[in-house]
Amino acid sequence: MNNRNIFSTVTVALVCLLLAACGGGSDSSSDTGKLSLSITDAPIYYAQLVEIDVIGVEVKPESGPALKFNVCEDPNNNLEVIIQKGDCTVDSGVITIDLLQYTGGASFMLLDGVDVPAGRVNWVRLRLTDPAGRIELPGGGLEILTVPSGSQTGLKLNRGFDVLAGVEIRVFIDFDVRKSIVEANGKYKLKPTLRLVDKFGAIAGTVDSSLRPVSCLGPSVYVFEGTVATPDDIDRGKDDPVSSAMVNNVGSYRADFLAPGDYRVAFICAEGGPAGEPEDDPDRDDLLIIFTPPADKPATVVDEQTVQIDFLVLSRQLDAFALAQVDATHLAGGGHRQFIDELDLARVFVRG
Repeated sequence: MNNRNIFSTVTVALVCLLLAACGGGSDSSSDTGKLSLSITDAPIYYAQLVEIDVIGVEVKPESGPALKFNVCEDPNNNLEVIIQKGDCTVDSGVITIDLLQYTGGASFMLLDGVDVPAGRVNWVRLRLTDPAGRIELPGGGLEILTVPSGSQTGLKLNRGFDVLAGVEIRVFIDFDVRKSIVEANGKYKLKPTLRLVDKFGAIAGTVDSSLRPVSCLGPSVYVFEGTVATPDDIDRGKDDPVSSAMVNNVGSYRADFLAPGDYRVAFICAEGGPAGEPEDDPDRDDLLIIFTPPADKPATVVDEQTVQIDFLVLSRQLDAFALAQVDATHLAGGGHRQFIDELDLARVFVRG
């Protein structure tokens, strides 16, 4: 059969937000709720494009069989595709989603208010093509992206959530690509990680320009749960950040879909890779310089609100000197990570 492609452009966190049903009239059923499923992402520096090819979604209630939603050719327009429950009545289709286009709170909706049984949902599975997609590297190289056992299992999200009768639940699948893509021997694999919250807020702010010299590659902000004593790089360890955000050219950043609670944020600069791109390997510690706020000043996230955390500098001259010293130590260390924790708190402070 012919596969139809629709090129849409889509973070691993799974975010649930309960929305009270509105409007008058009586419910058609007291034992069903509605599910909307969207995809979002956290940005990365080392890729220009990260696409996945979705051919279906499965939703498994705690009781009863999995509900299957397939990507199909639109019977009314063979140039478009739709997602429908059950088998396709015409040709099957493909939705191609560029994950990097759905960052900073943006999302791509896959399921829009579909009926599901009220009660516990055990898991959600994205069914993908084989190979699963592609990644475009700096310089324009396009590489195949695979998922381990993806052709059999797809991307199975083993985080449950509750659906209430007569209530819509919105579920966000966060492909945190920075933590999810692994390169080995020139081959790229997608190993997503997930979070599940039913309420969320955001952390946003700015980073002073003097903390972002030319030698600072891949400037980013990592978000850690609680008050991690020493912020660390992403290496698939227990103290990995729960989320991350890129710092743009004007020094702004934003990390979305964070469960209410206390977090510590760290501004990081990565060492350069062989092509001058920032190192960003989720399976090991990359060589980093990390500037952090005081550990006793966590960022407290509240539902549906954004807390502002700014990385500011009191003395540009002293900071420039400190950065020069850091660079010298960094280069002479021969692979040793150099942490500058709070920059003595004399020159760098955080306004929250």
